Amino acid sequence: MSDNTIILDGKEVPFTPGETIYEIAVRQDTFIPTLCYDPRLKPFGSCRLCVVDIEGMKNPVASCTTAATPGMKVTTGNERIERFRKTLLEMVVSENRELKVSPLRSIASQELTVLVEKYDAHNGRFKGAQSGHSKLDDKNPFLLRDYDLCISCYRCVRVCAEQEGDHAISVMNRGFHTQITTEFNGFLKDSACTLCGQCVQTCPTGALGDKKALKNQALVE
Repeated sequence: MSDNTIILDGKEVPFTPGETIYEIAVRQDTFIPTLCYDPRLKPFGSCRLCVVDIEGMKNPVASCTTAATPGMKVTTGNERIERFRKTLLEMVVSENRELKVSPLRSIASQELTVLVEKYDAHNGRFKGAQSGHSKLDDKNPFLLRDYDLCISCYRCVRVCAEQEGDHAISVMNRGFHTQITTEFNGFLKDSACTLCGQCVQTCPTGALGDKKALKNQALVE
């Protein structure tokens, strides 16, 4: 075995120093689910769906934040990990009003739906208070803010800060009271938002949507 290789699901795979397990898996066309990952952003590891087993470690680790080391032996999927992922998904969707939304809301809007169907996860297994409340009274003509569908992945917050440098979107409160919002919980027109739409395009649930696309769909129907 050469120095910069790992064993990924029984196969020896080379890596570049600094690469994460998730990046290597993507390069090898090995499926690992995730909801908080966006290749444009720094690894975050909040959703925990991308966990993998590493030989010698007691607990699974987040593959998107774990850098590869020479000789590492990684298992991306087994019965325990798949059960873990299904349970996590059922916890994630336990608050959601609905799972199937129009694909016209955004490019990424079907990510959660696809994973729920793949893992046969159900949104009735866990019960609890609902975090996130829609801002449907925001009358801006471009961005729908349907936070009832928000899963607090923070991709919108991070893309606004890390990619656009606007810092128009932030997180308010904690736990079941967590809310994605703008400064002072106001409207987009009163914030630093430039209506670039990057937050919409990264949202994996359709909580943020393209109003113009949805309006055109309604006109066709």
